[in-house]
Amino acid sequence: MLGVDFWSSGPLHIFLGLAIGLPLVFWDWRAMLLGLLFVQFAVGRIMGAVYGLPSPWPEVHFAVLFLACLILLLSILQTENVRVNHAGQFSSFLFRLLILGMAALLVWRVGGNISLPLLNEATKLLFLWLLVLAVLTLGLTETVLFAGAALLLWLVPLQALLSVLFPVPAFIILLGVLALLVALVCSYLLLAEDDALASALQPADLERDILPTVRPQPSIAAGAKTLWHDIAYWISSLLKRLHAGIRSS
Repeated sequence: MLGVDFWSSGPLHIFLGLAIGLPLVFWDWRAMLLGLLFVQFAVGRIMGAVYGLPSPWPEVHFAVLFLACLILLLSILQTENVRVNHAGQFSSFLFRLLILGMAALLVWRVGGNISLPLLNEATKLLFLWLLVLAVLTLGLTETVLFAGAALLLWLVPLQALLSVLFPVPAFIILLGVLALLVALVCSYLLLAEDDALASALQPADLERDILPTVRPQPSIAAGAKTLWHDIAYWISSLLKRLHAGIRSS
């Protein structure tokens, strides 16, 4: 079992900050959802081991976020988002990297002057970093997908801190319901956004009469198949590059 020293260590908190920050730099929704789950799991362990949040509340927090991410994933698989590369151009990558670097410097310099009850310095900086990342993601995104991920990220430190300050079961359950409501609203908006874009791309009425078009209805199975092909292609490309590097060396 990992002890209090491990969960309260500074290097672990830095690693968690990088784990959720890098998906935003690369602007990949797959890494973002996985990063959310990983950070929620680690934050739950930190609050339980260091700050005495009793079981099963850390597990409940993780289960709620898992359901929220699953709701988003099922909606993504039914839209064109599963086929779109959100990374953008190299200039946008550098811009996000610069913004996150400035935000990290700001949290590091200003975080010492901000007091959060019960939290040590490392956890306080981690929670401030998560909140800043959520706000930056809301400011940088133009899609419902990353807006929903940002709101869920914002709820991770808020839910953990309030659960320790007010360890009332009804209040903790209310926070979990709020996270699920955020996921459901974003899921509905994802599907509505996809339908609106599809309608805007359809030809005018006269052109539709001459050249009728039928838009294939996305399905969860088709989206999952596309996602699996993307992951398999990425793994295959990585293995080929590694093999080529080994042979050249």
